[in-house]
Amino acid sequence: MRKRLFLYTLLIIVGAFLATILFDAKQKNNVEIKVDGNDYSVSSSSDVFLESGLFTQVDDMTIYNQGEVDQTDFSKKLENSELALFVNDDNGSIRVVKKDTGYVWASDIIDEEDDEITNAIYKIAESAFTVKYLTADNAIKEFYAIDTKTKITSSVSGNKISFKVNNSNLKISFNYSISLIDNKIDVELDASSIKEDGDNKISSITMYPYLGSEHKQDIPGYIFYPSEAGALIRYNKVPTITSSSVSKFYGTDANITRQQEDEVLSLPIYGVVHGIEQNGMLVEVKDGTGFATLTYSPSTVKENINFNLIYPSFNYREQYIISIPGASSVLVVPSECYKTNANIEYTFLSGTDASYFGFAKTYQKTLENRGVLTKKNDYTSDIGIQIEAFGRDYTKGLIFNEYHNMTTTKDILSINEYLTSNNVKNLMYTLRAFNRGGYSKQSVSNYSFDSKLGSLHDLDDLEYYFYYNPVESYSKKKQFPNQVLVNLYNEKSFIQISENKYKFYANVKAILKYTIQAVEKYDSRIALDGIGYRLYGDKNNKYSRTDTLNSYSELLGSNKVAMYKPNYYFLENTSSYLNMNLYSSRFRFVSDSVPFLQILLNGYMDYFSPFLNFSSNIELDVLKCVEFGCNPAYLVTNLHSYLLSDALSSNYYATYFEAIEELIVSEYNYINTALKEVRGSSMTSRQVLKAGVVVVSYSNGKKIIVNYTNSDYIYGGSVVKGMDYKVL
Repeated sequence: MRKRLFLYTLLIIVGAFLATILFDAKQKNNVEIKVDGNDYSVSSSSDVFLESGLFTQVDDMTIYNQGEVDQTDFSKKLENSELALFVNDDNGSIRVVKKDTGYVWASDIIDEEDDEITNAIYKIAESAFTVKYLTADNAIKEFYAIDTKTKITSSVSGNKISFKVNNSNLKISFNYSISLIDNKIDVELDASSIKEDGDNKISSITMYPYLGSEHKQDIPGYIFYPSEAGALIRYNKVPTITSSSVSKFYGTDANITRQQEDEVLSLPIYGVVHGIEQNGMLVEVKDGTGFATLTYSPSTVKENINFNLIYPSFNYREQYIISIPGASSVLVVPSECYKTNANIEYTFLSGTDASYFGFAKTYQKTLENRGVLTKKNDYTSDIGIQIEAFGRDYTKGLIFNEYHNMTTTKDILSINEYLTSNNVKNLMYTLRAFNRGGYSKQSVSNYSFDSKLGSLHDLDDLEYYFYYNPVESYSKKKQFPNQVLVNLYNEKSFIQISENKYKFYANVKAILKYTIQAVEKYDSRIALDGIGYRLYGDKNNKYSRTDTLNSYSELLGSNKVAMYKPNYYFLENTSSYLNMNLYSSRFRFVSDSVPFLQILLNGYMDYFSPFLNFSSNIELDVLKCVEFGCNPAYLVTNLHSYLLSDALSSNYYATYFEAIEELIVSEYNYINTALKEVRGSSMTSRQVLKAGVVVVSYSNGKKIIVNYTNSDYIYGGSVVKGMDYKVL
């Protein structure tokens, strides 16, 4: 009866959801849908989902012929068996020739006959760099490599060419170099060489902004953008934005930006494809990521008209305003610039490597060689599943707080008994809000287990991890906790999430101290949240963002723990990747979502989905798990979630285990039936056969075909039913 009632309720919800979409589609050309909490604007064509950025579109495999490139103004400086580097001695611009294909990657404009190339575009494109600087009165101006007052000298030694830059008029100088290694060039700007002998101070430096640029959608290809699971920006799409999008690789620095959280890019990389599976350039920001930004600029932007650009910039100074009691606000410009080197590595690829799949496999090999990723050899025959048990929270009473013990350790044992008896295997439990006082008492120093929820010894026979977020704490009032971050404005740092919910950041010194204590206390049986993707500096404790980044990279030593959404600097310490998104984020300019992260980590660690019981389209997300090789995850409570409706944790809904237990079993077995066939094997290719139909091939010869359409699809003589999969 319970199952029938639940399925009936689910059908009503889904039916209402689809009916709304279809109604809206008839009323207007675009409809808004929400998946994983993100809003998407998608076409109201025959299938609003399949043509949206939620999916990967069919590739345009048209052969691109670059034609002959005039190298008159360039001279060869470096060469190996794979690449040749040419440099224009007047302005430092470069051209890289990939020897196996002859393709020329240029940091300048190859075809200068376009009538719409203005002098402003020409100056940026023909220059090796753009330097923004602050004048004595704090006005921001720019100078370029092509400027007559900028002198560039170079010298070659072995596989490296070194450049010295001096602008005598502004009294600014710095050095950078290019090394040629296999199919890569490594560009490094030496921060210690920066000299500012006058009133002018460097604000930011951008190297080779036009390297990899694309003109007027002439080239079949795309930009790979590191948003959540992964995103593509196709050239054959009309740009949906008319201004540039600038994102910090590691998101908002709470030490500098007040009351705002920007999206964190999932990795410090991006890529460019000129002719799919023909010519590719994978770019990694190896150093200076703490103060680096990534700019995507579409062809509709006035300053670079007709060109699609993507490039990193390094902000050597961050300006901020402080208020002085009894006086007006003061703009502060740090006297010293960041002393971290800026380092960019460009890898030039051809053939099947010149694609987002090839980028993932190339980067995978790079990280394996560095020791960041280690091949996993102990895969079980069945997939895993994450059950996040929510422990405790309270609601305000007239006199005393009313605590709700939503899930105890004994409850977890009962949950485990039910699941295992229904053939659910390899269960991993994460204990959220099991800290002393529960969810609302979360803080950097509060990692003690709350004995009111039972005993951890009850769980000795289970695989469990204590949830700990050393970065964030919450309150219904702006009551600052101990060890809160104090930012550059001498303010205690916080974010107002809603009318009666505030988020606070811990200071970096406390994060470093208590994180290692918590890891040791639980003998690495801990699930770390926040720290893997929320990076900031600390004024009081004299940490720049780069200092924090360096400290985090060394914090866990050789310990491996479960991590929520870890960025590059914690991948080496990650045993399981938790809350891995199944889509790219809500950027309007994104044309496709791709499983870049899943391809990258497949075979190296287990990764788990967002909580599927929070999904607004659970059937779709379950199929994504099958396609992406992703283990399912759920957040559950033993008591009804309505008890939390007036608590700080009120956003945790649909968690009541008894209501979703059969759904969990059904979905686990559905996903496992497919993925147990490829456990321990690596993905070897992924192809979109038509809109909504994808085939993923594995090293053991198996293929999984996923059909997101409502119609059956025939593949190799086999029928793949609509909204279903088949393993061949």
